[in-house]
Amino acid sequence: MSPLKPKSKSYSKGELIFREGDMGDFAYLVHKGSVNIVKEINGVKNVLATLGPGEIFGEMAIISRNTRVAGAEASTDCILLILTSKLVLLLLKKSHPTVFHLARVLSSRLAAADKKIVENRSGNTWMTLCRLLNLKHRIFVNEPAPVSGPARDKDPGICHKEFCAELSSIINISDFEIERMLKAATSFNLITMSTVSSRVFIEINDPEHFLQVADSLSKDVNNLSGKLCYTDYIDINDFSAMFGSLPELIYKKVGVGDFPEDICVLHKDATSKWVKNKGDEYFKEKKRVRKSVEELESIDDIVFVDLGTLKQVFNRLGYYKLGILLSTAGEEGRARILEATPKKIANAIMKESKGADAIDLNEADEVEEELLDMIREIKLSKK
Repeated sequence: MSPLKPKSKSYSKGELIFREGDMGDFAYLVHKGSVNIVKEINGVKNVLATLGPGEIFGEMAIISRNTRVAGAEASTDCILLILTSKLVLLLLKKSHPTVFHLARVLSSRLAAADKKIVENRSGNTWMTLCRLLNLKHRIFVNEPAPVSGPARDKDPGICHKEFCAELSSIINISDFEIERMLKAATSFNLITMSTVSSRVFIEINDPEHFLQVADSLSKDVNNLSGKLCYTDYIDINDFSAMFGSLPELIYKKVGVGDFPEDICVLHKDATSKWVKNKGDEYFKEKKRVRKSVEELESIDDIVFVDLGTLKQVFNRLGYYKLGILLSTAGEEGRARILEATPKKIANAIMKESKGADAIDLNEADEVEEELLDMIREIKLSKK
């Protein structure tokens, strides 16, 4: 077989492609069908990932010059293109030399870290997860942009699916337990998880102190294993989504004491660290100034008026007068007008509205007074 011209090979469902621990002489590209990446943990075969057409596997052993960290089996009848080590390395070398060198270094470090974690783990699954997450973060932030080919936006963080599969390949741990610990890390504000185009990504909030803080929380998280799961808890966003509400509304109800104390809990150490970072002034009570309907004096006082009333008033005023108000209001007043106006209408008004210098001040005063009179009329009629 020519080392530079890939040949195809067919595999039947369940057929072994390569074993964990084999030397990596070839990489593979799935042409048709699908392939399972498998790893045996404590005598049990675990499927780490299922790959489909267009996906490549087996390349890490070539780049890092290590044995294969997992095996591969055909999950369906499939056709694979076989990529020789010479072809894989040639394709890498065609990129910038720094990219090739960095790819080899990172692959070797990741393979060595996988092996070290497996051999030396102490049963502290929480710290194993955090150390791997820290390693993946360092690789992610140092990954160079492609020097050729179409430019694409970089992922916003570590791929959740790939991270969970890799952690499962290192330690014998269930998906449920991984999610429990990731939920704990989110609750402690160690990480942020976001969804982009149906893919979930993980970001470390404070990389410099991540492992130090994680280690201080280690005892708490590991003690909860099998006794109390963070997956039994939900945050405000999850709670609001569950009942078709909004997080802002839930926060308001918590603030006025509508929630029982035993369902609103905070982690002591994590909260103490967060409070320390915020500073004492952040938690001192700041009395918010409010105005009654009789005390409204100008357009900017609409920040004290509920949205329902403003929507009624704006509908009666019409586009022209609303444009005048937008041109003369301050920053908070403009924001309130736009908040109470349908987006399409607001965009049309903003395009047609004049600058503040072009507004007749007498006319603006009349419109402003008309606005305040309407607000008073509506509010007082409800009493």
